[in-house]
Amino acid sequence: MKKFLKWFFILGGILLAIIVLIFGFGIWASYETGKRLDIGYGVSTSPRLVRLEIGDKVFAIPQNHIWSREDWKGGKVQGVNLQALLPNFEPYTEASRHEFEKLGWNRKINLVLKQSDAYAKNKITISRLENYKQLSLGRDITTKPAQFGLTRIYGITWSPGKEFFIGSLPDGGFYWVTCAPEGEYKFPHCSTTLNYSDYTYIDYAFAKKYLSDWASIDKGVVNLLRQFEIKEKLGEQK
Repeated sequence: MKKFLKWFFILGGILLAIIVLIFGFGIWASYETGKRLDIGYGVSTSPRLVRLEIGDKVFAIPQNHIWSREDWKGGKVQGVNLQALLPNFEPYTEASRHEFEKLGWNRKINLVLKQSDAYAKNKITISRLENYKQLSLGRDITTKPAQFGLTRIYGITWSPGKEFFIGSLPDGGFYWVTCAPEGEYKFPHCSTTLNYSDYTYIDYAFAKKYLSDWASIDKGVVNLLRQFEIKEKLGEQK
C-alpha cells in the first residue's frame, strides 16, 4: 500500500509539473504572439506625444491621433497612420469614441503621412500639378464643370472606376481628388495626396458627403501637420 501511495504521489507530482509547464508555455506563447501581432490597427485615448522622424521632418504627434500601434514607440519611420474627425480634426477620446466606432466613414478622416521615395534619391517630391500632368500626358482628356467649384476630368484611368476632379485652392494652388461614385459603393469616399515638404507627403481620405468642404479640409490637413511638426534636427532629441 505504501509503495502504491509513493508512486501515486510521484505520478501526481509529474502530472502537476506538466500542467504547470503547459500553462506557463501558453502564457508565454500568448505574450509573444501578442507582441508580434501588435503591429496593426489600434486606438488610444492617451494624448502622450510620440516623436517621429519622417523624411526631412520631425513630428510630435499625440498617440490618440495615431492608429498604427507599432508607431506608438516613436523613432525614425517610413510613415505613420493617423486618424481624426471632421470638421475640426479631433483625436480619439472617450467623448469621441462613438464617432470613430460608427460603421462607414461618417466624420472620420484617415491620413497616412509618408516619407517620399525622392528622399533616398535626394530629389524633391513632385507637386500635385506635376503629378496631374504626368497622369494626363498623352491622354484624350475632356472636362466638365462639377459641383463645389470643381471640374470633372474624363480620360484619366489612374484610379479605374473612380471620379476624378480638379480645382483651384484659395491660395491659387492646384488640387485634385478621386471619389467613389454613389450607388456603386456602400460608403463612398474621396482621397487625394498632398505634399507637405520636399521629402514628405500625406495621403488622406474622407466621406464623399464632405466633398463640398474640399478646400477647408485640405487646409485643415496642412494646419494639423504644422501643429505636429517640431523644430528639431533629425537624429537629435531634446
